[in-house]
Amino acid sequence: MSSNRKLSAAQPQTRASAKAAASILAAGCLWGTVGVFVRYLTGLGYSPLTIVFARMSIAFVILAAVLFAAGRRGLFRVKLKDLWCFVGTGVSSAIVLNLFFSMSTVMNPLSLAAILLATAPIFVVLISAAIFKERITAIKLYALIIAFSGAVLTGGIVGSAAAFSGKGFAVGLLAGFGYALYSIFTRFALNRGYGALTVNLYSFLIGSAVCAPFANFSIIFHSIAAAPLLTAAVLLLHTLFTSLLPYVLYTYGMQYMDTGKASILVSVEPVAATVFGTALYGEIPSAPAFAGIALVLFAITLLNLPPRPGKR
Repeated sequence: MSSNRKLSAAQPQTRASAKAAASILAAGCLWGTVGVFVRYLTGLGYSPLTIVFARMSIAFVILAAVLFAAGRRGLFRVKLKDLWCFVGTGVSSAIVLNLFFSMSTVMNPLSLAAILLATAPIFVVLISAAIFKERITAIKLYALIIAFSGAVLTGGIVGSAAAFSGKGFAVGLLAGFGYALYSIFTRFALNRGYGALTVNLYSFLIGSAVCAPFANFSIIFHSIAAAPLLTAAVLLLHTLFTSLLPYVLYTYGMQYMDTGKASILVSVEPVAATVFGTALYGEIPSAPAFAGIALVLFAITLLNLPPRPGKR
């Protein structure tokens, strides 16, 4: 009887963990489309901060409207003393992550930009261990090393004779650090009892407010006037695929697992970026890239294996 009760109690937790992992993997795949939209909007004359402002502001309007219409007005409430958490998520995601990643996708191949973004789990695991006392388990360490190695191979650095820009490389690393900061500030907010929707609502609001003074509104209006339906569709899809859906999915998943594991799982992003690069731009993966994809998928599988009896 006792063992049956333990089993039934463990089942909801297992299901929640599986849903959380699936949400984070889906977020990573969606984020893999960022470079596609950034390249298109850059071609229209959008600056990186204009791109970030557009996606953040539209995401805020959509999410706020949905929550208001659904009567979820309690999700708008935050305590004044906790505002720093949302300033942290908004600034880190809008400026440090999105700005530098947008620049990285223009200055680097999409796959390399995704690799440099994949340094985020290294920052997250180390910072989370120091601040939140999250254990760096052997499985987590192995998965981190394997996932990052896979990201490097996927990006085509190994065996490539291409010369990479030092500035582009530095910008990509800053994007990875911003990615890590978003995860860290999100953990602070979640630990204070805020749900994924509240965290994202205020992240979008603060992020768009920070970018607004630097956004080029005239290019937004001009591009919409020149091709209303096409530009509106691109901006909407850009918002849904690279901001609204992935941020909500990622933050939801973080509610049910530690920060380090979540950041490693989302390393599926370089794989997705490589697939989109191949499909849309003819950037055919090399043999090492295929090996890298296999390593990333192996790391994800490793993290999601059920713990052995007596292990956590």
